[in-house]
Amino acid sequence: MIEHHRFSYELSNIRVNAHSSFSTTNALRLQIEKMTINAGDWIYMVGVNGSGKSTLARLLAGLYIEGADGYIDRGFAGELTSPIVLQQADAQLFGETPREEVQFALEWLRVSAARLPEMIELALERTGLLHLADEPWERLSGGQRQLAVIAAATAGEGATPFLVLDEATAMLDEHHRGRVMEVVEQLHRQGTTVVWVTQRLDELVPDRRVVALSDGQIVYDGETRDFLFGDRMLELSPCERSGIRMPYLASMAIQLRRQGQLEDPLPVTLIEWRKVLGDIGVTRQSRESAISETTI
Repeated sequence: MIEHHRFSYELSNIRVNAHSSFSTTNALRLQIEKMTINAGDWIYMVGVNGSGKSTLARLLAGLYIEGADGYIDRGFAGELTSPIVLQQADAQLFGETPREEVQFALEWLRVSAARLPEMIELALERTGLLHLADEPWERLSGGQRQLAVIAAATAGEGATPFLVLDEATAMLDEHHRGRVMEVVEQLHRQGTTVVWVTQRLDELVPDRRVVALSDGQIVYDGETRDFLFGDRMLELSPCERSGIRMPYLASMAIQLRRQGQLEDPLPVTLIEWRKVLGDIGVTRQSRESAISETTI
């Protein structure tokens, strides 16, 4: 059953069965007792492979999920399927060129024909694809095709209340990854609610919401800094309890806190790290070496 309330998106008693021809029972792929998304939220959805985060992302976008049951109130997201950017761009391409791809997306949003040319050009320019607007897919790299999907998903600007990105930057180099994040940040500032699925914990921003999944269930729902570091009295942080590998800098922060060299709030961003490493007297060479190691 789908209903509508203005300011929130509600899920409750969601079950997604994992049908198998080798079993007489239906194992649960996803089990969400309750989840609320408020208009204007930015949610990082994290979890190891097979945790259920992609299934939940598709459900939130309004895609059909076989074996799904439960109560959904899409609220501010509206009746239409929300834009979603999947990890594999080729699975989402409908047009023959980036220009056609963006045009199809805008027509789906019922943008007037008079505004189409201007909005198409703007979406392609923001993602760095304007000079490739009429190139066929076979002439574009995998990363460029992913950018075309993102251009189409974000072309609606204020007309897009809810946007889901499922590891959308996985195939992109750092330059294009940064461009995509800038585009989505701009949409968020304009009021778009964002669900950002990622395994790159270095993408997490302090003071934003993190939802972590494990075995198809939400095991953490809270703020970024608490997710990474948790309570200093506990042996493991929520991130570690979720089975997700800690980023190098987050692990170092916890170690320095145990040694009494750092106090809460612990640093998350590189800007915060440059400040605290200077405050505790780390040499410049060591500081630059530490902040360059951001693999997870």
